[in-house]
Amino acid sequence: MANIKSISELLNDYQNGYSLEQGFYKNPDIYKREIKNIFHKNWILAGHTSQIPELGDIFLMDVANESLIITRTKKGEVKALINVCRHRGSHVCLERKGNAKAFTCPYHAWSYDLEGKLIAARYMQDDFDKTENGLHQAHVELAGNLIFISLAKEPLSLSEMQNDLKDVFEQFGFNNMKLAQQKTYPIKANWKLAVENYQECYHCAPSHKDFAKIHAMALNPAIFAKKKQDFLKKSKSHIRTSPSSFYFDLANEGQEGFQYDRNPLINDMRSGSAGGKPVAPLLGHMPEYENAASEFMVGPVTFFLIYDDHMLGYRFLPTSLDECVCDLFWFVRDDAVEGKDYDLETLTWLWHVTILDDEKIILNNKKGVDSDFYGPGKFSTMESMEQHFLTWYLSAIK
Repeated sequence: MANIKSISELLNDYQNGYSLEQGFYKNPDIYKREIKNIFHKNWILAGHTSQIPELGDIFLMDVANESLIITRTKKGEVKALINVCRHRGSHVCLERKGNAKAFTCPYHAWSYDLEGKLIAARYMQDDFDKTENGLHQAHVELAGNLIFISLAKEPLSLSEMQNDLKDVFEQFGFNNMKLAQQKTYPIKANWKLAVENYQECYHCAPSHKDFAKIHAMALNPAIFAKKKQDFLKKSKSHIRTSPSSFYFDLANEGQEGFQYDRNPLINDMRSGSAGGKPVAPLLGHMPEYENAASEFMVGPVTFFLIYDDHMLGYRFLPTSLDECVCDLFWFVRDDAVEGKDYDLETLTWLWHVTILDDEKIILNNKKGVDSDFYGPGKFSTMESMEQHFLTWYLSAIK
């Protein structure tokens, strides 16, 4: 019988420079701690304001076993309400998206306004105080028109990220984008296997043939370093090329981790598409294609890749100990017209096939991690960000 280690034993036995032991992926107590210490603490992408353009518009978001109602209030504000009735706990809103004047629980008909205030509760005692029984709320902060939520009582600050990347958000036109498409991809594996896979491009060349035809980061590290050096020397970029590295264990105290960088594409590719061809109007104030793409990451499970003509968002969320989902978001200029300025199939092709590749390798990874013969493996020189993630993760679940 396999030796079942406690959380403290797993933490104490971790060896820097290696992957995690099997118990980190299989122990239900660790999963419970992850939900409390990570998913109820850090900021997570909820969606985009273009999903709720009108007063009363709503959509639902799930974070593990929590359901949130993202809504546009009558004041025009964006709110995130916990979808749990304050009476006996039923979900209040059952539709995944729509428009509402108020929320009425289908169980006992308690009603709440768009701010989450309780406005009607039938046959309650005289001493019942409606003002103390509104829906719980999550914190909301916008980055451009991206909606981020935090379930923490006192969330980490996003101020450093907002201030540091103000120029990037402005140049790419974060206030002038819209969501063109969102797709959810279920993955039958622990969420960390999916996030760890995203942290490194060691697997990109063998596993992502289409991605590797476009992105220089899939190349041999020495070749990539040379191409990036050449790119920086000749670049007269309209977008900042200097990195911001405050991610995972590099975040400042009290601040949410974030990271930004800009990397070259190869072979004169202009966008993340078949043949690297343009797929939508240039974003923001971009006057031309620069044969490059920027990466922007915030919090532990939200990642963006910003091409000159569209932006891709990745979000990984657990649904159980052994299952997670990857949500992909494609953003374009808010004045771009589908069918005229962009075609959805062309726009989404590269990262649709890339996440399908990822799903296969993550599932194969899970099968191996489940084996009695599995043991932590040493990281390569292309997995430094993996180590930053694990260093942060181990500290987060202590």
